[in-house]
Amino acid sequence: MNKKKASTPSSALEKAKQQHFDLLRKNNAITDAKNGELSLGAMKALDAILQVYQEKQETKMHLELSLLRKKLGLQNNNAYVERIKTYLLELKLPFELRDFNDSKLGKKVSWALTSFLQDVKSYKESQHLIEINISENFLDYLVEKAGYTSIDLSMSKKFKTKFGYKIYEMYLRYYSLPNREANELGIIKKDIKEMNDKFGTTYQHASKMMEGIGRGLKEIEQVTGTGIFCFYEKVSKKFIFSWEKISGELEHKSPIPTARIDEFIDWVVEHSKQLVNNKKKYASKLKEMFLKNELSEWESSYRGMLMYKYAFSSEEIDAMKMEDGRYKDFSLKVAQKRLFDE
Repeated sequence: MNKKKASTPSSALEKAKQQHFDLLRKNNAITDAKNGELSLGAMKALDAILQVYQEKQETKMHLELSLLRKKLGLQNNNAYVERIKTYLLELKLPFELRDFNDSKLGKKVSWALTSFLQDVKSYKESQHLIEINISENFLDYLVEKAGYTSIDLSMSKKFKTKFGYKIYEMYLRYYSLPNREANELGIIKKDIKEMNDKFGTTYQHASKMMEGIGRGLKEIEQVTGTGIFCFYEKVSKKFIFSWEKISGELEHKSPIPTARIDEFIDWVVEHSKQLVNNKKKYASKLKEMFLKNELSEWESSYRGMLMYKYAFSSEEIDAMKMEDGRYKDFSLKVAQKRLFDE
């Protein structure tokens, strides 16, 4: 009788890691970099490689082409190997990083031109793997740069336009930035040069830029359900982006961390037993009910998300619950260490 070969613990854990931990803490030096001339695919490839580096902390890494294909959303592309090579070739080209400290020389850097990748190789005996070397100079530039933007790569890979991808990244980057206009609103202002740098465009007129921005905002709403607004202010010659922020009162009253609300609602929608024709509309309704404290059995669903998505035990989840009945937030690093280093 033939016995099936059991999966090794390491391979099983690696699969779980790939499925459940797709968050990237992206250094703001990269988020703010003038790399708009990169294609959307190259931008996604950079994020995917950064995520692996973040986990391994090694400048040389080996990646399965099939994994990179999945992370880039190229499952339906038969020529994905050539497509990936094209993206990686772009990442060997120099681009500009701004405003950071050179830790080796102790000097403030205004701008620097560097490339992300040093080299990429594929060996004949293992063509399903690629060896990637990140430029050490590139990483040196990031040592002293404070601040990170958390990006869910499972969400960002769904974007089909550079405008949607970059505006959503900008939204995540500046979501909680304080402003004088109104505490309940997030607001940032960018001139046309900054927008051209971000998107790799050369528009001279605000109207042409607004066309692209409009497409991006529409895609963001379709992909994430997030409403972001933009108009061009002629007096200041700035594009004004704004969005509604969760209020401090809600922060205090919400039974779960406000940063987890959208993720939780998505979890409920994806695991709903009833047939849902319009998931976006259904999610919006569930979120409204949750914020009004009208969603029954939310706690069992939230605990289920913590248990099955993040592999927390019942005891660990109990420890997150505070005396007032609300749940405190958790660190992904703690979850990853417990799950993958045992």
